[in-house]
Amino acid sequence: MPTHIGDAKPRWPREWHKGTSLETIFVDLFAVFEYATRWFYYLFGYVASFRFLLQFSAVTLFGLGLYGVTMDIEKRQIDRGVREATLFALIARTHALPEGKGSRALKPSVEALARDGVAMTEIDLSGADLRGADLAGANFRRADLSGAVFIEADLGGADLRGADLGGAVFIRADLRGADLCEANLAGADLVGAVFEDAYMENANLDGAELLVASFANAQLAGAVITSANGAYSNFAGADLSGTNFSETELQGAVFDGADLGGTRLSLAYNLSDMQIEGACSSSDTPPVLPAHLDWTARPC
Repeated sequence: MPTHIGDAKPRWPREWHKGTSLETIFVDLFAVFEYATRWFYYLFGYVASFRFLLQFSAVTLFGLGLYGVTMDIEKRQIDRGVREATLFALIARTHALPEGKGSRALKPSVEALARDGVAMTEIDLSGADLRGADLAGANFRRADLSGAVFIEADLGGADLRGADLGGAVFIRADLRGADLCEANLAGADLVGAVFEDAYMENANLDGAELLVASFANAQLAGAVITSANGAYSNFAGADLSGTNFSETELQGAVFDGADLGGTRLSLAYNLSDMQIEGACSSSDTPPVLPAHLDWTARPC
């Protein structure tokens, strides 16, 4: 009969005692540990030591822990994918309801996707009622948001580059730092909206309502703001180089510190010397002004 460690195949050291008492459970757990230890020495008996046992146990536990973390991450990714797919499907079904009956029901799903950082590029949310929605940082690049309602919504830092916002309502909405480059805002209602520090190069604001809207320090180079109402709007510090204001009402609009290099203002309505006396130009191209106004070169 083998007498050395590792020679004899381990056998279950005792009878299994079924019971629920604390003592029985403790004895059974100890028996399991003893049985596992014997197997360990049976497999590694000639090289085993207490230190090796500890190291082996540590490596085993680390491996199990790593496996558990990996499985948890995969499960979370799967759950998130299912959640995203469910929300997109819900939006599609709700948006398809006749006569815009589901327009207001879209808000929770759209907010959830924005909160999770899910890109909603090219999504169709035309006519959606998202008033008061928290959509800060949302990605709506090239999305169809025409006719959507964003009254008092938070779109700070949102990505709306190339989005169709024609006829959308942004009354008192917050779009600080948002990216609206090449976006279509034709006919949009922007009364009291805040576009401070926004990026709006080459955006189309033809026929838009800009009454008392703030574009302070915004980037509007090459934008089209024709046939619009910009009365009492704030363009202080904005980059308006090459912007077209033809046939736009500009009574009381503020241009202090604005870059008017190459800006077309010749056909704008109710623009006075006082309004542009604090403006400047970062290029050698002066703004095109109405005949009754004079421009004194002021570099930015």
